[in-house]
Amino acid sequence: MDDVCYEIYGECVSLRELGLATLLSTVLAFALYFTTPYIASALKVSATGLSIVLGAIGATIGFVISSLITRVKRVIVEV
Repeated sequence: MDDVCYEIYGECVSLRELGLATLLSTVLAFALYFTTPYIASALKVSATGLSIVLGAIGATIGFVISSLITRVKRVIVEV
């Protein structure tokens, strides 16, 4: 099934892939953010500030995974 692409900030994106990427990054960010107390106690460190760092790491991991599974839609023509 071929998705309809929309232009957002000059890029052609599929709403299905954009939604999937957003959902994946959000879930990973919140998962690491809310499991910080358990991770901090296992590492025997203070959870102060660690929740923000782990949330950002979760969002970054989601971004990397989304980058790998998203199709490239840009066509570059050399003149």
